[in-house]
Amino acid sequence: MKRINFIDNTTINVLALDGEKFTLKAYLPVPKDRQKGIAKLLLHYFDKNFSDDKTSMIYWVLMEMMASAGFSFYYQGSDRSDERERIGSKIRKLREEKKIEAKKLATLANIDAANLSRIEQGKYSVGLDILTRISDALGVKVDLV
Repeated sequence: MKRINFIDNTTINVLALDGEKFTLKAYLPVPKDRQKGIAKLLLHYFDKNFSDDKTSMIYWVLMEMMASAGFSFYYQGSDRSDERERIGSKIRKLREEKKIEAKKLATLANIDAANLSRIEQGKYSVGLDILTRISDALGVKVDLV
């Protein structure tokens, strides 16, 4: 299976190293004869800039694509972004219900306050260990169902 795939001359699917599927849209149509080269560069920059912070990852891929190939795109979404946003919203809601400041929760969970902010915004892919520390600090259990 290809990791970068042009669906049409403006829509690009990307399979990241962690299996997350991203959809990008080129601002201008990409001619067939340029698609292979663009895909190769995208693959390189997605691998180079891979991060759990998906917003930052996309940003740096875009910056490097514009600098090296003059190619610009916008992020249309991923197969996991809705779930990240749902989880982040739930964490924020629980924190606010318990009247805990974000900075205090970050300290209690032993995570960086900026990362907690990105988690609550659904921009950071949070692992089970961090999610468990946040839920312990909130006095709740991680519920997978």
